[in-house]
Amino acid sequence: MAAVCTTLGLAAMIVAPLARSQTPLAPLHPTSSAAPTSSPGAVVATEGEQQTQRASAPLESPTWIEAEAPANGKAFVYPPRDPREARPVTVMLHGMCGHPQSACAPFVDVSTTRGWLVCPRGEDPCGGGTRWRLRGPDDAQLIEASVRATAHEHAGQVDAAAPRVLVGFSLGGIAAVQIAQGSAGVYDGLVVIASQVHPDAGLLEKAGVKRVVLAAGDLDMTSAPLQEDARHLTAHGMPTRFVSLGHFGHGYPADMEARMREPMEWVAGGG
Repeated sequence: MAAVCTTLGLAAMIVAPLARSQTPLAPLHPTSSAAPTSSPGAVVATEGEQQTQRASAPLESPTWIEAEAPANGKAFVYPPRDPREARPVTVMLHGMCGHPQSACAPFVDVSTTRGWLVCPRGEDPCGGGTRWRLRGPDDAQLIEASVRATAHEHAGQVDAAAPRVLVGFSLGGIAAVQIAQGSAGVYDGLVVIASQVHPDAGLLEKAGVKRVVLAAGDLDMTSAPLQEDARHLTAHGMPTRFVSLGHFGHGYPADMEARMREPMEWVAGGG
């Protein structure tokens, strides 16, 4: 079953490779009338097939942090808006051939309100970006190295022991499910976006996961399977929500930040 899910997930991601265009960004047109309009200084990032628009310019100063051997990983890290005490961590895994900066863009504001946002870079080169190996221990080791490096770089400001939220887009979503199901007590929130993989309620509960968010565009081939996954997890006692990303395919819609804000607050236990 894992091999089938991985194959289907990879097929979806090959159809829509991540953010490679070097052409100027076109004007944005939100796909939902309920989404707030952007402010004059809005920041635009790319991911999937489309652009995603930040609601406001970031107040944070993100930096690259390099982990030590044997992982030798690298992560794009956003500090919390309130660094006066040790804060928890949200981890975001980009898609195939993707980049941490663009994958994390819609989650910066909501995640840094809660704590740190750590966006590791995949292990293996892939096109202009990187990809995950989809070997749970390898991917988990790289993430742990990135979190430890962040905690070392910002001593006393990172609560590395607090339960985390793990987010994954596309191939990163497949990696996120594998990691969450095999990392007991590390993650209490899981967010999977546009991934063809079927989380196991029993394994997630055993690992300490308390809430799950599944999301996809209505035109994405992963939408129907993820909705079925949400029903299955809920039926087996795992609090789960499915979030529609609107009339959109495989990637981030322009109003991604607005659509995911409340679900991200919920999965972190804030609602």
